[in-house]
Amino acid sequence: MQTISAQSRLPLARLAALVVLLLCAAGSRAGEQFYGTVESYADGTLVVKTTKHSTDKSHVDSHTQVTGSIEKLDWVSVEVETSGHARVVKVEEHATPHTGVVKEIKGDVLYVRSGNDTLNWNLKDTTVLTDISRDEIKVGDEISAKLYKNRNLAEVRVIKSGVK
Repeated sequence: MQTISAQSRLPLARLAALVVLLLCAAGSRAGEQFYGTVESYADGTLVVKTTKHSTDKSHVDSHTQVTGSIEKLDWVSVEVETSGHARVVKVEEHATPHTGVVKEIKGDVLYVRSGNDTLNWNLKDTTVLTDISRDEIKVGDEISAKLYKNRNLAEVRVIKSGVK
């Protein structure tokens, strides 16, 4: 029988301690939490355009705690495990449809005549621009939008250009 000297056992003990430490760290390592706009949700896959200027794809299943019904353009909070599994999806707000005519543009703020009011609607990095780029939105455009309560645009599209 071969015996291992005390001197050769020391590196093995250090290696074993390192392996245990790494396994514990990986098991307890938390995922991340972020906010964003739902781009799509189908077949257990949730795609969210995040406020961190990226897109996240998470897996949603029966083990995911979902608060509210998930719809495209919802403002959501998502807790994702490092594996990509969504642990918690909380629907913060559903965007509501609106229409109006752009009367003025100041930076990222559209001043829109909607009904009898002129409202400010805010373009954000998470705003989905449908069939148009940001620079193509002009004064006089009739737009259709989905809007959150804080007046941030979830989505905007031009219905007709040159409306007075």
